[in-house]
Amino acid sequence: MGISALLTIIILILFSSLMVWAAYSDLVSLTLSNKLCLATAMLYIGYLLAIYMDGYGLTIQEILISVAFSTIIFMVCVGFFSLGIMGGGDVKLIPAVALWAGAAHIFNFLFITSVVGGLLAAAIIVRNRIKETKYYKSSVNINLSVAKKKSSEVPYGVGIAVGGLYVAYQLFTTFEYRAA
Repeated sequence: MGISALLTIIILILFSSLMVWAAYSDLVSLTLSNKLCLATAMLYIGYLLAIYMDGYGLTIQEILISVAFSTIIFMVCVGFFSLGIMGGGDVKLIPAVALWAGAAHIFNFLFITSVVGGLLAAAIIVRNRIKETKYYKSSVNINLSVAKKKSSEVPYGVGIAVGGLYVAYQLFTTFEYRAA
């Protein structure tokens, strides 16, 4: 295994780590930092360079399609943000991960992100309904609220992270197949 192959593996592990960080950060504080979103996007450039050095670089057309998908997704997310439907971190992280997904994995990424985010939203709705019943008793030792903010907010970064981990897995298995 050459240095460029090792670099590709390290970059994919870093990308996966960023996705885990995104899920944790959004669960704990309902925030996805600008540094996280920027690191995700910038690491993609490193990934492109690493696979190019390994002899399996993407064509300009494939890169431009990834950028186009990412740009369109960003514009749609900005529209959702302006309507108060999405948070700013989600608006930045989804297109950053979409770069990684490219045409090959974008629809599966969006599907997985939507399903996981939807299930999480449903769980929060159910939890809030249970909290409204007269049978729910709060305890100092049991805290079901997410992050001390509005209990109806959804840490959608978890869904984005699961979708991103799917993309990382797909990229790793594709790379592993080429390397064999």
